[in-house]
Amino acid sequence: MEIYVMRHGRTVWNEKRICQGRSQNRLSKFGKSQVEEQATKYKDVKIDLIFASPLMRTMQTANIVNKYHKAKIIRDSRIIEVDQGIFTGQKRERLTDEQKFAMNQSKNDCGIETYEEIYKRTIDFINYLRQNYKDKNILVVTHGMIASYIEKIGTRLSLEKDELKNYTTFDNAEIKQVTI
Repeated sequence: MEIYVMRHGRTVWNEKRICQGRSQNRLSKFGKSQVEEQATKYKDVKIDLIFASPLMRTMQTANIVNKYHKAKIIRDSRIIEVDQGIFTGQKRERLTDEQKFAMNQSKNDCGIETYEEIYKRTIDFINYLRQNYKDKNILVVTHGMIASYIEKIGTRLSLEKDELKNYTTFDNAEIKQVTI
């Protein structure tokens, strides 16, 4: 199975360096152009289905890309953005060192989703794809950490606990191909 993993385009909150979490933010003008550019690069790639996080920014991204594919878009909450708890809506530059540490450690006492919780729902999503769509080419439109976990898992069956904190960065509107 081929999966094309895409992070949503840039939002206004990305540009203002505000923690988005699960807020419903729209793509910025620049974000729409980023997605359109990537969509054009991948217009000749066969996409059978698109799975997208149910948030507005990912649905906008999926719809822009889908102009070239006319595939069914399935909303899936397992690939929704990480819940950033009390930090949602806060400017990153105003966070204290202690708050940044809590965010990076995925401290549940701040209402932040833990690395283990994120991994569990991501692996559940991947296993679902493996069981139900093994002969399909799928575009997954999601968020940075989820995209990184999907890329990292790839053909592996699991990640070690110490690997969960070491995720790669996906740029806005970046697409990477992963064989599962």
